[in-house]
Amino acid sequence: MRSSSHRRDPTRAVAIRSLAIGLAAAFPAACAPALHAPQPQLALPSTLETDENAPTRDGFDLVRWWDAFGDPQLAQLAGTALERSTTIRIALARLEQARATRALSRAGTLPSGSLTGAATESGSERAWGRGLTAPDNDSYAANFAPSWELDLFGRLSAIRQRADIDRAAASYDFYGVRLALIADVATALYQARATSIDLEIACSARDLTAALARNADVAVARGLSSGQDQARLHADAASSAAEVLRLEGELHAARRSLLILVGTPDARTDSIVIEPRLLMPPDLPAVTPGIVLTRRPDVLSAELAVRSAVLGAKIDRLALFPRFGIQGGAGLTATGGPAAGATGLWSLAANLTLPVLDRPRLMAQFRLSEARGSEAAVRYEKAVQTAYGEAENALVRLRAGRTRSTQLETAEEQAHRAYDIAARSYRSGLTDLTTLLQTQRTWLQARSSANQGRLAVLTGAVAAIRALGGGWSAEPQQPSSTPKSDGTQP
Repeated sequence: MRSSSHRRDPTRAVAIRSLAIGLAAAFPAACAPALHAPQPQLALPSTLETDENAPTRDGFDLVRWWDAFGDPQLAQLAGTALERSTTIRIALARLEQARATRALSRAGTLPSGSLTGAATESGSERAWGRGLTAPDNDSYAANFAPSWELDLFGRLSAIRQRADIDRAAASYDFYGVRLALIADVATALYQARATSIDLEIACSARDLTAALARNADVAVARGLSSGQDQARLHADAASSAAEVLRLEGELHAARRSLLILVGTPDARTDSIVIEPRLLMPPDLPAVTPGIVLTRRPDVLSAELAVRSAVLGAKIDRLALFPRFGIQGGAGLTATGGPAAGATGLWSLAANLTLPVLDRPRLMAQFRLSEARGSEAAVRYEKAVQTAYGEAENALVRLRAGRTRSTQLETAEEQAHRAYDIAARSYRSGLTDLTTLLQTQRTWLQARSSANQGRLAVLTGAVAAIRALGGGWSAEPQQPSSTPKSDGTQP
């Protein structure tokens, strides 16, 4: 009989195991390099350098900015685009991929295991000679072997956090596509309307030159004018008619491009009415750089990219630490026949994985992740600076465009007045044909310039709203697989 002095001490065994585990954890932790999180340098002024006296509008809803324009057609086209455009559908598909990637990453941190089963039937028959034939036997087996990793150092939680951040960044990318799409629809609509106005101006020029050419034909027939004036007027009439044909083609192309943009490429071009009118946009709200940064999806996505990169470096650093896991097993075996019976087995084991020879590779991977984090920080700085510059420049251009448009409107009014005077003088015989044609060209050019000035103001307002992050809700929600057309998040 063994004496008590030789018996195994359970307390001592537990202490030895705990010490071994502690040493296994402390050794790589002491040798693991420190994690240096990048610190983006964000130096921006507190205000945008725009005209302090520029008019602003309180209560302007950046989420549904097109409502402030008072344009039902724009609202209808924006809603159609958000539901049917291939651009938004591609963005939604990418968002679904991000969701699936997140689920895949999080699933990798959960316990794993599979259930297996088997059924076997066996028997024997006497081929020759004398003897007994063994009876048939049936056997059944089922096994379940789960395993999971203990998250002692936070590696698995870091993986889950990174998956959530990457998913949120994909949502911001989706909203960036959304606001860009609405801005593109508005710009395309206003450009089509400007083309329609140019076509209207060209038709007026064609009719005027055609009337002058007919008058010249009558004058030549009566011997009151030379053929030189007649030829010049017919040349102007032909040029004006050619310009009308060109603009008709441009308007058709603009309609088709707009239909494709909103996701209705099968519709006829005459199904969309392009009225020859451009209304001035409303005044935009007063903003600060801080508001811009919280409304720009690209800036928010870049910020999350920094956090994701830091977590990636943390995960690679924790890969240098040991991993502790638990492996379980349970099985059941049953047999039939004369010796029928069942046997159950179970097991529970702990395992430790300590990277030794893989340490140089893991260190290189960690340094690579740190470098990627530094790059992400610089990209975030660039996104912030770009957003600030785009917002300020767009507002400055919009202010200058409004002033320029006012001057062009005045120029068009004066040119029209000069043409009316020249036309009356020509009919009275007080002005020659050259003066009339010059004043006519000046007036038509002034009309076209005023039209382009109004277009520049409208597209500039859309660009400013886009730079300010208008067209989506910055509330902490996530988009569903079906976009809404009201400007809010689904």
